[in-house]
Amino acid sequence: MKKITYEDLYEFRFLSDLAASPDGKRLLFCETRAAEEAPFYRSGLWLLDLPTGEARALSEGVDEKGAFWLDEETAAFQSARDGEKGRWYKISVRGGEAEPFLAPEGRVRGIKKLAGEHFLLTEEVWSRENPVQEGVRIFDELPFWFNGRGVVNSGRAVLSIYDAGDGKKKPLTAPPFQAEGTAVAPSGGRIAWCGKEQGDVEGHDSRLFVYDLEREERREVRLPQEMEVGNLCFITEERLFFTGQTYEWPGRSPRFYEYRLGEDLVRELPYMDGAPVSTVGTDAAYGGGSRLAARDGALYFTRTGWSHAELWRLDPDDTLTRICDREGQISSFAVGERYIYMIAFRKMRLAEVWRLDPKTGEETRLTHRNDEYFAEHTVAEPEYFTFRNRAGIELEGYVLHPWEEEEGRKYPGVLEIHGGPKVAFGRVFHHEMQCLAAQGYYVFYTNPRGSDGRGEDFANLTGKLGTIDYEDLMDFTDEVLRRYPNLDAGRIGICGGSYGGFMCNWMIGHTDRFAAAASQRSISNYFTKSLCTDIGFRHNMAQLGTDPWHDFDKVWNTSPLKEAPKAVTPTLFVQSDEDYRCWMSDAIQMYTALQQNGVPTRMILFHGENHELSRSGKPKNRIRRLQEIGDWFERYLKLL
Repeated sequence: MKKITYEDLYEFRFLSDLAASPDGKRLLFCETRAAEEAPFYRSGLWLLDLPTGEARALSEGVDEKGAFWLDEETAAFQSARDGEKGRWYKISVRGGEAEPFLAPEGRVRGIKKLAGEHFLLTEEVWSRENPVQEGVRIFDELPFWFNGRGVVNSGRAVLSIYDAGDGKKKPLTAPPFQAEGTAVAPSGGRIAWCGKEQGDVEGHDSRLFVYDLEREERREVRLPQEMEVGNLCFITEERLFFTGQTYEWPGRSPRFYEYRLGEDLVRELPYMDGAPVSTVGTDAAYGGGSRLAARDGALYFTRTGWSHAELWRLDPDDTLTRICDREGQISSFAVGERYIYMIAFRKMRLAEVWRLDPKTGEETRLTHRNDEYFAEHTVAEPEYFTFRNRAGIELEGYVLHPWEEEEGRKYPGVLEIHGGPKVAFGRVFHHEMQCLAAQGYYVFYTNPRGSDGRGEDFANLTGKLGTIDYEDLMDFTDEVLRRYPNLDAGRIGICGGSYGGFMCNWMIGHTDRFAAAASQRSISNYFTKSLCTDIGFRHNMAQLGTDPWHDFDKVWNTSPLKEAPKAVTPTLFVQSDEDYRCWMSDAIQMYTALQQNGVPTRMILFHGENHELSRSGKPKNRIRRLQEIGDWFERYLKLL
C-alpha cells in the first residue's frame, strides 16, 4: 500500500451538483479532477441510471457545474469549455455533443427552470459605473470587494424572467436592490426571492417577495421583524420555507419560518438551534449542490450535529425528525419517491453518490469513482474520544497515528485548528491531515467552544476570542499527550487557517510550548481585519462586540499582534494576495513583527489566489501550499 502524498490531488475525483430527473429514474452529477497540464480543473457531467446502476460520462469540459434537468431526456449546465466562464449548455442523456443553451445578454450567474419555456435568470450588473477600469479600481461602497468575486463595488445581482420562445426578458428586480436568494415552486409557476435595498453600506435587513408567473403579480411578504432572510424553499405551492437571522451576535442560530400564501401569513416554526446547512470541513471537496429540498409536503435539510452532517425532515404537522446521523459529511442531496440520494463522505473516503432509505436508515453506495485510489493507498483512521475541559464541558477529540508507528518510539505531532470558528472538524477525509500522518506525525484535532454543531450558546464567542477557545485547545493538547505516550511533547506544531490562523497567531504570543506553527490566511490585527476585509465592518466588529472607536483596548487586546514581541515559535505564513476575507496585510504585519524580533519566519504569498486556496485554488498552488507546510514542520519538528 502507498502513502498519501501531495500529488495525489491529481488522482482525486470530486463529485458535486447532484440532481434527480423529473421521472426519478436518473441522477446527474459533476465529476471534477485537478489538471496537471493547466492551472485549472476539468469537470464532466455524469449520468447515473438508477434501474441498472450504470454510471457514464455525458460530457467533459472545464469547470462544469450547476447541472439541472430541462426534461427527462435533457440536462443543462454551466461551463467554461469555450474559454469564457458563465456560458450555459444543454445535452441529451442519449448522447451526442453539448450545444449552447440560452444566450441572453449579460453576466448570467444562475438559471432555474420555470413553467413552459420560461427561466429565472440571476445576472450581475453595475448599478453605476463599472468599478474595474484600466489602471484603476473605484470604491465608494461597503463592501467594495468580496472574496472569490473580486471588486463588487456598485455590483448588484438582478432577477429577470427569460422567455426562450421569443428571447425577451422581463425584469423582476433592479438596482439598488441586491437579490440574494431564490426559490421556484414545484409547478414552476411561482417564484420567491429575498434581498436588500443596498445603499452605500450594506445592512442586514432583508425583503421577501413572491411572484405569480401566470398572473404576473408580485407580493411582498410582511416579515415579523427586521431580519436577514435566507434558505428559501417552496415546500408546496402554497407554503414557502425561509430562515430569519437577527444577528444579535455572531453564532446565533437562525429561526425557521413558513409563509402561507393563501392566508398571507408568516408563522415561526419549532426552534431548531441550528442552521439548515452542514458545516463539517474538508479540503477534499469541490463544487456545490442542493442541501434543501421538499417532497410530498415535507422539507428536507442538512444540519451539523456535533462533528458530522445530519439529514432532517420537517413534516406538515411541524414534527422534526432526524433521518440520518452517520459520521461524515453530506455535500448535496436529492429526494426521490422512495429514497434520498446523497453525495456524501463516508468511512474516511472521498465523496460518492449514496442512496438512503429514510424508513430504515440503510445506506447503499451507488458510485465507485474513487475505489481505485483507495485500494492502493493507506488512509490514517482517526481514533475518537471525549474528554472534559477545565470548565467541565465535554469536548471531542480525534487523533491520527503516524505512518507505520513503532511502539516505544517518540513521534512529533501537529494540532490542527479549523476555520470559522462556527464550523466543525469530524470523521471526514482531509488531504492535509493525511499527508502529515503519512510523513510520520500524530495529527489531532477537536471542536472547541465557538464551533458549530452544539447550539448557539456553545458557538457564542462574542467578545471572548482567544479566551475560552484557547483554553479548550490547550486542554485538548494536554489530554492527547496524556493518552498517547508516543507523542513527543517537545515536538508539537500548530496549523490552521482563517480563524485557525488567528488562533495560531494568538497561541504563539501566549505560550512557548509549540515548536513550530503554520498560520494560513490569518488574522493578526482586528483594526485592519475589521476595516479592510469584505465582512470585517459587519461580522468582525460584531464578533468583537465593539469597534475601534468605542473600545480601542478591546480591539487591540483581541489582536494577536499585540503579543507578537513575546513569540519565539518558528512560524510559516501562507497567504493569498486576493484573499479579501483575511486580507494579506494581517499576515504581513505578523510576519514583520516576528522577523524584527529574530523569530525564524517564512511567508509564501500566492498571487491570484483567494481565501479558498486550500479547497479550490489552482492545483499546482494547492500542492505547493502543502509542500511548504510539510517542509516547515520537517525542519522544526523532526530535526530537533
